[in-house]
Amino acid sequence: MKTLVLGIGNPILGDDGVGVHVAQELAKLIEDDAITVEDASTSGLNLLDIIPGYDKVIIIDAIMTEGGEPGESYRLRPEAFSKSVHLTTSMHDANLPTVLEIGNKLIPEEMPHEIVIFAIEVEEIDKFTEEMTVRVKEAVPKVLNLVLGELGKK
Repeated sequence: MKTLVLGIGNPILGDDGVGVHVAQELAKLIEDDAITVEDASTSGLNLLDIIPGYDKVIIIDAIMTEGGEPGESYRLRPEAFSKSVHLTTSMHDANLPTVLEIGNKLIPEEMPHEIVIFAIEVEEIDKFTEEMTVRVKEAVPKVLNLVLGELGKK
């Protein structure tokens, strides 16, 4: 099975870069020709340049929920976001569920059969800094282990 592990985020916006940081650490740990580990500071329809052609995609990204505690991690499926599929004024701002919906309509044979999302609750995403907050930084090892477990590498 061809698998992509994709860390998404902006590493100069504090906690928003947590997905990128986790992917960079995973790249040091995983040596398997069937698993590709990448990080991307992109979103929207640009993801359709990255995820097609894989059987399984594991996405690691920041999330901010009402009442969530910074550093909490969640294992989610795209269906959890079904109510958030929408078109925006800019296709560059299309959220992940919308991108997946478009991909499944346009290139269904190339889209992954399985998508798992590991989301890390963040605290600060509006300040220009490469440093994550303490609680988010402390969550990185736990998320590394969760992803390794998902890959059967633990």
